[in-house]
Amino acid sequence: MPEENKRRTAFIIAIIVGFLDILILYLGTIRPAHIGWAVASTGIITFLGTLMLINHLSKSTDFDKGEVRKAMTGSFIVVYFSLVSLLTLTDIGISDTELAKTIIAHFTYLVGIVVVFYFGSRAVENYLDLPQKPEK
Repeated sequence: MPEENKRRTAFIIAIIVGFLDILILYLGTIRPAHIGWAVASTGIITFLGTLMLINHLSKSTDFDKGEVRKAMTGSFIVVYFSLVSLLTLTDIGISDTELAKTIIAHFTYLVGIVVVFYFGSRAVENYLDLPQKPEK
């Protein structure tokens, strides 16, 4: 597949994933009981869409751990921003409870851990791929 068509297809996939995420979050705010489903669905759609997008842009058709790691990190970050924006910027009535504050605080720690492990494992992977210098 030519490089230009590959980029165009990747752009279309990214637009579709973003549109679906925004649509599901909008539909989830119609009733406060649906917010949990909306946030979870956003995470699943983002994970699968990112995995499909990254695999489409890679040279091989096999999934490797780097692609899954990128999809997980992207999904966690999108869910985090969705959750924080829904709980702080909407007037659904549950954002001022202790439970909402605890959920945001703990999810902030969880996203921080995921991001640290993403970059940490990436650094270790790059270090192990370097050719070893012969000792004198």
